[in-house]
Amino acid sequence: MDGLELTHGECVRLLRSPERGREAIVAFDGRTPVPRACLLLDAGDVLIPTGPDSGLVRVAALRPVSLEFTDRDKDGRLRWTVRGIGLARPMTGLDVPHPLPRSTVLAAVPDAFRNGVRVVVARYRGNRPVIPAPRAEE
Repeated sequence: MDGLELTHGECVRLLRSPERGREAIVAFDGRTPVPRACLLLDAGDVLIPTGPDSGLVRVAALRPVSLEFTDRDKDGRLRWTVRGIGLARPMTGLDVPHPLPRSTVLAAVPDAFRNGVRVVVARYRGNRPVIPAPRAEE
């Protein structure tokens, strides 16, 4: 996709605003990508809570992870895409920020942070589509 390339720092800033909870397409160790609710931490690492289910923790621990986040405006037009890679490890109680940031994405997950995975992100890359200026009428 043609567009303006985003640096790692720019990607982290976009991912953390306006709220830290986001939907992502996540693939663990090259498996089929699946949508997951995520929480972005200050430095860009990602928590993927699983609630009472610990199955994902067993599957993902110490495996490579790819993440893809997209943001669209209210009309559905793509504003930006960010892709990241990192390594998964089991989430601990110390990984979860206290108090939890407000998140509409994670509000639907009951007892969300009982189990989960922390993705230690090595790198983000992203882009914004370039929208051409309208042509002048003749």
